[in-house]
Amino acid sequence: MKAIKLLYIIIMFFWIPGISQTVKKDRFNPRYHNLRYTIMFQETSPDRKWTAFRKTYEESRDTIVLVDHKKPEKVKQYAGVSRFYFTGDSNLLLIRKSSAEMINLNSGVSKSWNNIVSSKFIKSQNKWVVLRGVSSSGTDLEIWKEGNLKETYKNVTRFFVKGNDVFFMKNEAGKNLLYDLKIPEKAIYSSDHEILDCSWSDKGASAWVTEKNGKTDLVYISGNHETFHLSTDMNRDFRTASISQLGTAERFLVELTYAADSLKLPGNPDIWNADDHKLEVKFQGGESEEIAVWDPKLRRLRMDTDDTAPEKINIGDSMYVISYNYYKTQDYIHQYPEFDLYRYQVENGKQQYIGKGGYMLYYGSTGRFVLSNPDNNWVLYDIDALTEKKLKIADTGDPYFSEDDQYILFETEGGLLRYQTDTGDLVKIPLLYGFHSTIVNPIRGEGISSYPNGNKNLYNSKESLIIKMYDKKNDLTAILSYSCQSGKKVMLLAPTRERIDKIEHKNGSLLAVSIEDYNVPTYIKAFNGSKAKIIYKSNPDDIEVGRIRSERISYKNSEGADLTGILYYPLDFSDKKSYPMITIVYEKQSHLGNQYLRDGFFERTESLNIRSYLEGGYFVFLPDIVFDKRGTGFSALDCVNKALDAVSVLRSIDFTRLGLIGYSHGGYETNFIATHSDRFKAYASGAGNSDLIRSYFSYNYNFLRPFYWQFEKGQYKMPGSFKDYKELYIRNSPIYNVSEISAPILLWTGINDKNIDWNQVMEFYIGLKRNKKEAVALFYKDEAHGFLKRSNKIDIARRVEQWFEYHLKDGVKADWMEGSDQQD
Repeated sequence: MKAIKLLYIIIMFFWIPGISQTVKKDRFNPRYHNLRYTIMFQETSPDRKWTAFRKTYEESRDTIVLVDHKKPEKVKQYAGVSRFYFTGDSNLLLIRKSSAEMINLNSGVSKSWNNIVSSKFIKSQNKWVVLRGVSSSGTDLEIWKEGNLKETYKNVTRFFVKGNDVFFMKNEAGKNLLYDLKIPEKAIYSSDHEILDCSWSDKGASAWVTEKNGKTDLVYISGNHETFHLSTDMNRDFRTASISQLGTAERFLVELTYAADSLKLPGNPDIWNADDHKLEVKFQGGESEEIAVWDPKLRRLRMDTDDTAPEKINIGDSMYVISYNYYKTQDYIHQYPEFDLYRYQVENGKQQYIGKGGYMLYYGSTGRFVLSNPDNNWVLYDIDALTEKKLKIADTGDPYFSEDDQYILFETEGGLLRYQTDTGDLVKIPLLYGFHSTIVNPIRGEGISSYPNGNKNLYNSKESLIIKMYDKKNDLTAILSYSCQSGKKVMLLAPTRERIDKIEHKNGSLLAVSIEDYNVPTYIKAFNGSKAKIIYKSNPDDIEVGRIRSERISYKNSEGADLTGILYYPLDFSDKKSYPMITIVYEKQSHLGNQYLRDGFFERTESLNIRSYLEGGYFVFLPDIVFDKRGTGFSALDCVNKALDAVSVLRSIDFTRLGLIGYSHGGYETNFIATHSDRFKAYASGAGNSDLIRSYFSYNYNFLRPFYWQFEKGQYKMPGSFKDYKELYIRNSPIYNVSEISAPILLWTGINDKNIDWNQVMEFYIGLKRNKKEAVALFYKDEAHGFLKRSNKIDIARRVEQWFEYHLKDGVKADWMEGSDQQD
C-alpha cells in the first residue's frame, strides 16, 4: 500500500501543472529557434478600426498581423509580405515579391495582382503606382485607387516617384521619352541617353533630369520646357547630385559627389603630416564633393572655389545659405569639432562670419534663424542681421521652431521651455516634475548630410503636442498631450515602469502604443480620446516569462552617485536554494530593466541571453556604472564592488560562484576588474581594450580618426590627455596588472574588428599566457565588432555557456578548454 501511494505521488509531481520544475531548453537546438517575436512597423487604419504590424522573429519577418479593434480575439495573418499599407478607405494593401493583394476589411473581398515588376504606394494621394508585365510586348504602368484602375500607360520601361510627383519613361524609335503623370499627353524631355533619375523643383515650376552619356549629365528643364545641360560647366564626371531649391527663388543649390580621383588617392609613401585636419579623407577612396549654385537667369552653374567654408546648408532662404569648413577646426580631441559659421550670399558668393557653432545645428521655416550649441550652450543666430543671442539655456533635448519662427520649444527636465525669438522672453512650461520631455510628433526635415547633428526642426502650434515623459532615476514613462494654444495638458498614459516603445499618432491625437516589461510580452494599447483598450497581446503562449522575477537594487558608489542595478532571479527560484550569479557590465543599464526577455540571441551583451541563463538556474545582475576622476577602470571596479555589496544580503546568491562578463567597453571593464578583484570565480570578455595607452595613440578605422578623442571627451571619460595624466592612464590599463588575475578568463574577438583592434585581445592573451594564467582566447576570422554570422553567434554563445557551466556549476569541461596539445 505504501508503495502504491509513493508511486501516485511521483506521478502527480510530474503531471500536475505548476508543480514540475522548468527543464532548461537548449537554445542552440533549431527546435527552440524563432519561438518569440517582437512587433515592428505598427500602423493603425485611418478609420481606427484596425491595426497591422510586422511579426518579427529572430530569423524571419515576412508575416503581417491584422487586428480588429472590435474583435481583437480574431487575428488574421498574411505570410510572405514585403510591404503593407492602409489605403485612405482603410483597405489593406499587401505587396509581395511579384504579386499584391488588396483586402476590403469590412466585406472581406480581396483583389489580386500578378506580374508586378515594381510598385509604389503614395499615401498622401491614396494612389498605388504599379509597373506590370501584362503582355509579351512589354510592361505597362497602372494607377490604382482603392482597387479601381484609374489610368494605364502602355510600354512603360520604368517610373520615378519623388514626393507626390510621378514620372515615367518610354522608349520609342531609340529615344528615351520622359513623361510627367500630371501632363501625360506629351513628353517633357527626350534623350538618346539613359535617364537615371528625375524630380521636380519644390514649387513644380521646373524639373531636373540625371542622364548617362558616357559621363553623367545633369539637365535642367525650365517652366517653358527649355533644357540646359549643366555638364558643360563641370570639369569632371559626377557620381551623384543632390538638388535643393533656395527659398522661393528659382535658384538651386547643387551638391555633387565625384568618383575616385587617382590624383587624390594616397601615394607611396603615404604622407601623414602632424598638422593634417583631414585624415579621414585618406580612406574615402579618392571620392570628393563639390557645391555649386544654378541660376537659370544666368544660365550657368557657378562652382564655389572659396575654400574658407566649402560646405553649404540650405536653410530655406532665397538669398543666403550657411557655410562652414568641416575640417578647419578639427583637432580630433572631440568626436566632432565646433565650426566657424558663415553667411554665404548666393548671388555673388560673398561670405560673412556669423559666429562659432557647436556640433548641433537647427533651423526653422523662414530662413531667418539658426540655432547651435557651441560649448554646450544654445546660441541663436539672426542670419539677416548677422547678430547672435546667447540664450542662457544649458544643452537640453532637441529644439523645435514654430511655423513662423516666432517661438522655439526646448525639451527639458520637468516640461518645456518656450523662447520668443524677437523679444528674448523665456517661459517654463511645467508638465511633469522629475520627468524629461521628448516631443513625439515634431515636423522634421531631411537632415543635413554633412553636419554631425543638423535638421530643420518644427512643431505645429495648431495641433496638440504628444509628449513622452521619462523619469530616468526611477525608470518611469508617461505620455501626455499639450495644447500650445490653450495651454491645456492631458495625461494620456500615467507613469509606468513598463517600456513604452512605438508611439503612433496622427494630427495631434494618440492612436496606439506598444508596451512591454521584462516578464510581459509586447502588447498594443489603442486610444480613442481619453479611452484606451488593449487590442493585442504578443506571444500568448509565453506563459513561462510571467514567472521571471526581477528587483531594482539601489546603491551609491564611493563618490556618492546614486545608482541602480537590475537583479533577475532564476526561473522557479526557491529561497531554500543557493544559485550562482553572472554580472553583466557596461555603463548605465538600469533603463533596460523593462525590456521583454526574449529567447534566442536577443542579448544585452554579445553572447549572453539573459533569459537562457535564468532558465539555467543563474541570477543575472546588471549594475549601473559611471565614470569619474579615478579613471574608467577604477570607477567601474568601485561601482561593481558597491553593487555586489548591496546584494550581499541575499542568502540565495552563492558568492563563491560569481561570474563577470562584458563586451566592447564592457570587455575592457571586465579585463580591468579581473586584474583587481578576487570576488569572481570566472570571467568572459569580448572585444575589450587591454592597453589604454596603445589604444589612445591608435588610429580608429571604424570612426576614421585618432582614437584619443574617445578617452578625453568620449566613452572613457578620462579627466584629460595622456600628457597630463600619464600615471592615471597606466593604472587604468589592465595589461599592466595582468599578472594579478586570480580566476579563469575567456577572451574573444573578430579579426576584422575596426573599432577595438583585435590585437588588444591578443596582447591580453599573451600577457595571461606569459604569467601562466588559466585563459582561452577565441579569434573569429570572418567577424568584426559585433558578430553578424548566425553560425558564429551560436558558436560563441555556446562556448560562453560551457565556460560558465564548468567554472560556476561544476559542469563538464569542454574539449576546447583543454588546449590544442591536449586534444586528440
